Amino acid sequence: MIAPLSPSFLARGWRAAATLALLLSGCSVIPASKFVDRYGDPDPSPEKLTLCEGYACRFGTHVALSSDEWAQVKKVFQPPATDAGTERNQVARAVETLDLLAARHTGTAVQQRRDWINRGDPSQLDCVDHTVNTVTYLRLFADAGLLRWNHPGEAAHRGSILGWDVANTAVLVENDSNRGYSIDTALGDLGLPPYVVPVEQWIAGPIPAFRNNPALPLTSG
Repeated sequence: MIAPLSPSFLARGWRAAATLALLLSGCSVIPASKFVDRYGDPDPSPEKLTLCEGYACRFGTHVALSSDEWAQVKKVFQPPATDAGTERNQVARAVETLDLLAARHTGTAVQQRRDWINRGDPSQLDCVDHTVNTVTYLRLFADAGLLRWNHPGEAAHRGSILGWDVANTAVLVENDSNRGYSIDTALGDLGLPPYVVPVEQWIAGPIPAFRNNPALPLTSG
């Protein structure tokens, strides 16, 4: 007679299956900072942006913005901010603008299905792709001299395999206070403002519900 599986064996199997599912799905249990180190663009320019898509940077695209596109982004920072909070609002709007402009080059300007597992569709993004790309945008803004009151920080990670609440975000750090703020674009379709709150609030949650952008098509086809 076949003996029944022990509870401890079943628990180990469940944890292994859950780990595999999360590693293959949106928002890897591996912190996005590891993906930033490997796939992030350390020296971005408007003519050369390396961006991620397809979940956990499975695919990558080199994007060259036109002068008109880059002018649209820079216009958001005019007039220059007179304090850190105002500049964060400018950054949020600039990320929103640049994200949608870049998506028209990468083929990701579509509504996101938010599937747990992406079966090879490069038009879909998870929170790792969002985080790596937003870190690249923040570096671009800093290198272009558009930031005076804030600077890019290290990406933040929250959640665990047990809670199934894994998430990542790019971080903007206020110069004077050294306080970090999430610039989280993964909570809505492209073309919508990112979620900007103090990092400790982002980590503690709860995270807002995902927002769809009905102006985007359902697929890139």
